Amino acid sequence: MPAYNLAMQELSHPYPAPGNGTVSGHPVELMYHHIVPKSPRVGLIWLWNAVLEDKVLTAATPVLNAILENVDKYGTTLVPADRQQVKDLATGIKNKTITHQAGAARHDGWDNFAQVYIWLPGNLFTGPKNRADDPGDQFDAAVRFIIGAGSAQYTTLQTVNGKIDQYAKDRKKTGYAEEAYTSLGTVARSYLNRTPFSNTQWTWDSGKNKPKVKGS
Repeated sequence: MPAYNLAMQELSHPYPAPGNGTVSGHPVELMYHHIVPKSPRVGLIWLWNAVLEDKVLTAATPVLNAILENVDKYGTTLVPADRQQVKDLATGIKNKTITHQAGAARHDGWDNFAQVYIWLPGNLFTGPKNRADDPGDQFDAAVRFIIGAGSAQYTTLQTVNGKIDQYAKDRKKTGYAEEAYTSLGTVARSYLNRTPFSNTQWTWDSGKNKPKVKGS
């Protein structure tokens, strides 16, 4: 069976550019923000690489299945042939017909697959760059004022983030990774769109001269 380097690294998003907007009369450039961080230190990239290193990549099966079923619905800029590569990789990895070997070559479709995984639309919301309340590599709790603190989406993403943190603290308990991926699979299957920008949900922090989520 073919072996490839399946280690994950930072990649840009696979969506149309989000454009520009205004916050309290100030023009702003928009970007896609992660709710659960993508960070290779404590986020989705870290989780993938950790289960790869711990030889429990099967934990990712729920999200692989969700990507396989829904990648055509995510609104990416990937052409059909690229999306087919994503499906082929998701299928091969979950069926173990594609395996990992450190230092091996990349699969031709790897970047397409990794972009979709890192930038799942249900984990993204559109907002200004240079936010006053940007959480960095932490869970973006300010999004509760955008999608609702009690919403199923917010609660499920909280679970993903919490299980990643638990797994990071105790790598022997791989069940945490399985639980993180089960919840992430729900996100990848149930929320197929990026949360759009609405300037009514943002305000201007005059002290920092930057935009922030209203209520944060």
